[in-house]
Amino acid sequence: MKHRAVVLLADDEPDMLRALQAILARHPGLRVLAASDGTEAWALAQEHHPDLIVSDYEMPGMNGFEFCRHVKADPVLADALFIVLTGFTDTQLKVTGLNLGVDDYLTKPVEAPEFLAKIRASLRIKSLQDQLRADKLELERLHAGLEVSFDRLLGVLIHMVDIKIPGAAERGHRLRDRALGMARRMDVPARYLYDLEMAARLHEIGRLVEPGPAELAVDNDWAYLLASRAILEQIDSLRGVADIVIAIGEHWDGSGAPRHLMQGQIPLRSRILRVLIDYFEALRRCTADAGSASDALASLQRYSGTRYDPLVLTHLKRMTAAPEGSWIPSRERIPLSRLCEGMVLAEDLSTSSGVKLLSAGARITATTIDVILKRHVNDPILYGAWVQR
Repeated sequence: MKHRAVVLLADDEPDMLRALQAILARHPGLRVLAASDGTEAWALAQEHHPDLIVSDYEMPGMNGFEFCRHVKADPVLADALFIVLTGFTDTQLKVTGLNLGVDDYLTKPVEAPEFLAKIRASLRIKSLQDQLRADKLELERLHAGLEVSFDRLLGVLIHMVDIKIPGAAERGHRLRDRALGMARRMDVPARYLYDLEMAARLHEIGRLVEPGPAELAVDNDWAYLLASRAILEQIDSLRGVADIVIAIGEHWDGSGAPRHLMQGQIPLRSRILRVLIDYFEALRRCTADAGSASDALASLQRYSGTRYDPLVLTHLKRMTAAPEGSWIPSRERIPLSRLCEGMVLAEDLSTSSGVKLLSAGARITATTIDVILKRHVNDPILYGAWVQR
C-alpha cells in the first residue's frame, strides 16, 4: 500500500460530506478526496487510485452501486475496499450490493466513533491484502527463479550422464516421449506424468559412480538403479522420481530386485519404463542384426507375466503397430568402444580440444578406429560418436 492511504468520499449532501471530512481530519496519516456525485467520484478514483472508497447509495447521475460496479470492473481499482453509506434496511438490496462487490455498509446517521473505527479497520484489512498480494508476487518470482535454476541443474545432470554414457541423453529423450504416450494410453493421471518424465531422463544417473567407462545395460543388470536412487533422493523435488527409478528392476512375478515387489506392488510408471527400456535395447540389438521391431517385441513377449506386466506389453504391441521403423532412430550416439568397421559417421567426430578427426559421412575402417582410440587417450572425445543406422 502507498505510504499515505488514500480515502475517497462520495456524497451529494454537502453537510454530510463536510462532516465525514472533519472526522477523517483526526487521522493525519490519510489523504482524503471528496466528490459530490458518482460521476465525479469515478473520475477521481481513476486519477488517484484510492485504497478505500466511502460512497453514499443515493446520488444523482451514478448511484453507489453503479459506482461500485465500475470500480470492481477496473483491473487497477478492483482492490480498493468499498463501503456504502445507506439509510435503507432492505436485506435483499444489501445482498445485491455485496454481489456487486460492496465490502461493507454504514448506516446513516453516521456516528463519528463508529465511522472512524470502520475506516481504520478497513485500512488494516487493505494493508494486509496488499501485503499478501505482494508476498504472492514475490513467491511467484522466487518460484520462477527456482524453476529456472532447477531446469539448469537437470540440464547439468543429464549432460554429466551423457558424457560418461554417450547417447544417454538421446535415449532418455526417446524414452520420455514413449513413456508419456503409453502412460496417457493407460490413463495415468496428469499429475503423475512429471515424475515419469524425470525418471525416463535420469534413471541412468547412477552410472556416473560406476568405475570405468559405462556401457548400455544388459539383461538383469540393474545395480546402477540403487546409485540412481541414492543420488535422486537427495533432491527434495526428485524423491518421487527416485521411487519410480528404484522399482524399474522389479519383475512382475516378484523375482526382480531390490525389494522383490510383484504385480501391483510395482508402480505402474516403473513397469512402463522397464518394458520400454528393455524394448529399446532389444530393438537396438535386433536392428544391428538386420532384425525388426517385431523381433524386438517378440523377445519381450517371452517374458510376459514373469519379467513384464502383460498389460504394458499389450499397449506396447498396439503402439508399435505403426509403420515399421517409426520407432527406430536414423542415427545413434555410441561409445568409442562400440565402433565397428563399416559404420558411417552421422556427425563430424572431434576431440575435446576441437580437432576434427573425421567428417560426417566417413566410413569407419580398422585403421580409423586405431587412430581414434589412440588420439582419445591424450585428447579425449567426450561424447562418443554419432553413427548412422
